[in-house]
Amino acid sequence: MNTARHESIVLIGGEGAVALTLQAMLANWPVAFHQADFSDSDGTMEAVNAASLILVAVDEEDAGPALACCGILKEHDSGVRAPVALVTAENADAVLRLAALRAGADDVIGLEHNLSSAAARISALLRYNTLQSEAGIGEGRLAYASAVPDTSVRVLVVAEDPATRQDLLKSMLSLTATVATGDLAEALYLAARQSFDLVLVDGGPLLADALRICGQLRCIPAMRFVPLIALSEPGGNIAAAGDAARNADDCMTWPGETGELVLRALLHLRRKRYLETLTEQVDASIEETAPLDGITGLLAPERFAATLSAMRRDAGSAGTPLFMGIVRLPEGTQDDAIEAVAALIRAHLEGREAASRVEEGLFAILYPDRLRDDAEAAIDLLRARLDARWSNLQRLHADAEEGTQGADLRTALMDVS
Repeated sequence: MNTARHESIVLIGGEGAVALTLQAMLANWPVAFHQADFSDSDGTMEAVNAASLILVAVDEEDAGPALACCGILKEHDSGVRAPVALVTAENADAVLRLAALRAGADDVIGLEHNLSSAAARISALLRYNTLQSEAGIGEGRLAYASAVPDTSVRVLVVAEDPATRQDLLKSMLSLTATVATGDLAEALYLAARQSFDLVLVDGGPLLADALRICGQLRCIPAMRFVPLIALSEPGGNIAAAGDAARNADDCMTWPGETGELVLRALLHLRRKRYLETLTEQVDASIEETAPLDGITGLLAPERFAATLSAMRRDAGSAGTPLFMGIVRLPEGTQDDAIEAVAALIRAHLEGREAASRVEEGLFAILYPDRLRDDAEAAIDLLRARLDARWSNLQRLHADAEEGTQGADLRTALMDVS
């Protein structure tokens, strides 16, 4: 999980067991935990607006206020972009789940008896928020995901026991294409080489074994946001370590109810499909914008920003670096000199490389298919070509303001993956 974003969780309500349980669970997590203090409305709203996840505690006697709060937070004009989940000290029954779905909740989390499942589902929502941010949500963009299941859904089942493997295969028939293996090495190979929408991992008698495998799968770049559901025999949850549950998106006992497993799978698939659709819609809207800058012939800044975002996603999925070169021109450089620099940069680009004048006097070049040494060689070559012509370029702006004549351009390279 990406913790560089300074993630935070806000709890609304839950003065008793819910708050204490969450505080103990999250004590060693690299996230900030805030409990809403309604005596400080400004501070509470600031925490809610900045939250990575909002948890709304359900009162044991009346779920109405929690459902109403969830509905308000999920309104499109509320300004809240973080996932919102209901949390209850007891196991969530079917009535509460249905009501939460109608209220727009992203999940319902029960804390009774199975903290590993709660930890996994909270971690899943934090990953969901990270993916929303990387996909560009939060700027009024809406996505409408296609219904799941459909023929494009692919499920990987990892179960050593042949009977369990066959049982899970039958349970997942409604989710179409399912691949099953009992060999961990083969599972890791398949996860790295093929595209899956969901992975079921059976740990046998101990949930800890399933979570260990989930941790190995999560290290594969392509598995960063793929839902992982850890399964174990009844009683196996007790032996699981709390922090290890953060590698999974959900935990449940198996053998169990097929309907419950399918419903949980559909919940996670809905999130994944929604964000994939969002990304496609954002990319499509970008295609409608003017692609090139009229002066430089390079990508317009808006298109360059979208290209950078897409290349960062690709680099994250493939586990490869992404480098960006920078060219800074002296202040006061004239338009004809800028055009000459842009021409050199255009001639410099190869393959999928892209460049733009991102602001006055500043050019950026993306190197998506180069390792560090190759990217450094590329920016050094560009610098050498620019230096070779810089004296001529300076003459082009001989009438520039005093202090710019004789100034040098600067270059740099940074890792933006």
